[in-house]
Amino acid sequence: MGETPPPSSPYPATPEGVRAALAAHPVVNLTGPLGSGKSWLAGRIGAATVLDLAPPDLAPLASPDLAPSGAGDAVRAALADDTRDPLVLDGVDAPAAVAAVAPVRTGARVRRPVLLVSRRPLLRHPEWTLSAIPTLTVRPWPDGHIDALAAAAQLTDPGARRLVVRLAAGNPLLAAAACRALHAGAAPDAPGAVADRMAGEIVGRLARELPDRRLRRDLPLLATVGAGDETLLRARGERFDALSALSVVTRTPLGLAVTEPFRHIVELAHQWRRPTTHRATRTRAFGYRKKLISATTDVAQRAALMEESLFLTGVTGLRETLFPAARPSATVDAASPADADDIGRMMRRWAQHGGLDPRRTDALADRWVRADIGGFRLVRDTNGQLAGFAGLFDVNARTVTDIEPLFQQHADRLLAPSAEPGGPGGLFLGVAFCPDAALHARLLRYILRQTMSRPTRLLVSTPTPQYQSLLDELRFEDHGATVDDVYRCGRRPMVFSQDFRGEALPAWLERLGSADAAGTGAESRTIGAEVAHALAHLGDHRELAKSPLLSAPRTPTTAALSRWLRDAVQELCDSADPGEAEAGWILRRYHLGPPRTHQQLATQLHLSRATYFRRLQHGLNVLAARLFAEGER
Repeated sequence: MGETPPPSSPYPATPEGVRAALAAHPVVNLTGPLGSGKSWLAGRIGAATVLDLAPPDLAPLASPDLAPSGAGDAVRAALADDTRDPLVLDGVDAPAAVAAVAPVRTGARVRRPVLLVSRRPLLRHPEWTLSAIPTLTVRPWPDGHIDALAAAAQLTDPGARRLVVRLAAGNPLLAAAACRALHAGAAPDAPGAVADRMAGEIVGRLARELPDRRLRRDLPLLATVGAGDETLLRARGERFDALSALSVVTRTPLGLAVTEPFRHIVELAHQWRRPTTHRATRTRAFGYRKKLISATTDVAQRAALMEESLFLTGVTGLRETLFPAARPSATVDAASPADADDIGRMMRRWAQHGGLDPRRTDALADRWVRADIGGFRLVRDTNGQLAGFAGLFDVNARTVTDIEPLFQQHADRLLAPSAEPGGPGGLFLGVAFCPDAALHARLLRYILRQTMSRPTRLLVSTPTPQYQSLLDELRFEDHGATVDDVYRCGRRPMVFSQDFRGEALPAWLERLGSADAAGTGAESRTIGAEVAHALAHLGDHRELAKSPLLSAPRTPTTAALSRWLRDAVQELCDSADPGEAEAGWILRRYHLGPPRTHQQLATQLHLSRATYFRRLQHGLNVLAARLFAEGER
């Protein structure tokens, strides 16, 4: 899932910017992903001659897309016109089209400005690499513009328009395709069905680049695994090279990847069409990543593999938060003393956003800036504007005094130095704030990469329910709440930790895998509810006889179901995983012990109600997954 930034240019990709570039340079390259609005933009620069060098969509190409002589003659004739009106050469993507515009590069009889429109920068071609051609890159459309497009397509249902905005991720072609899918009858509450129609249009457009029927098989596979090498994709030699040449595919440290939002659309369609195959592919890829992680000693490689493993878990909330369809470019850098005022302003925005007492956050900012201003990480967008920040500090003698108040009764155990002689106490994440969801995801992945690359422990104290839920889905160890409401916001911070050193890493992966197996979707929650109902009526065989859990091969009778549930709860209690053991403890005491309320049990465990019920639901989901998984063996 590569995030290679586009080539930079002093000219914005707007009609005015393109005109300014053409006034200053004889040849300009306008680039952008499939369907990003390049042709729309080129058509708005004023009087111009337009030649489209691309073949029709879905053209059965067994040979080059255009006859070189015919295309070349048309280009040379247009170049020879004695006019200052620009010449727009669109669709300069396939080899034949690149060859046809060779006269532009050599400058032979070029009498007018030329705009070359391509999906990828022409600088990637050997004959253009040293041409110094200015490159303007089309940016994603704002959500408001996409919503207006959906309104113009006469979509009046607000839910349908929200779906268009979410799936398009700033791409007008995808927005139009989503509108067509909805008008064709796909329901707004079935995003997979809408994505299926959209994916068909994507593949049709890509047929210009790779005229091969196997594209319909290979692209969903690549979109599902995230990043794939030859082994994972089962595509070697020429086939792998052909996939890498697609304009929607990029090369990453771990192999090829489909760029967003195309990856999201293609995978969503694949999951809708073939859910069993989709899950099996993701499970196979997750296992492959685990093997590579255990085999590598390179910490940077391991961090990259771990990030891919997070992507492959399939836990819904985790995927949506860390890997959204929109992936804008951004930089994340350590702060310097000159950034102190910016940090203060961001801290106040964070306080306002989360309902925190600004006096408390101001005091924290002052202490953290004095202790280690370089621990702040600043997120800047493509325009260089400050878009978010995080406080990620080394736990050491210089910083621990300013960190302890956020851990309170947990400080003695968690902030002590590691057992390794001279080893660090870990990293402490005190704040991570970025209003833009896509940039926020970029920041969170950066934090995880930094921690995994060292590797060390990551300690978190957060009053924010959304972060608490995310850390729970990440299977971090939950140490409970602090005694005081530190931020005076009506919520006590929850304390979490995860060790990324040594054997702790594979154990964490196993927990992530079990979270995926337990599921987080509506179906898993429904089965979990049936497990809870059965546990509540273990002594009532008449009620158990109505349970759909009797359909599991291991529990064909009420007696077998009752016995299995008792044994499964005890296995949870005996689990080596602290989260599962705690969930088992809750289930055993609530359903199998003397009558107690949930509040009484939460108090005994020193857990907040939210954490208690997350543990309870996790235990029910694990039992549901194990019941039916055992039956499939």
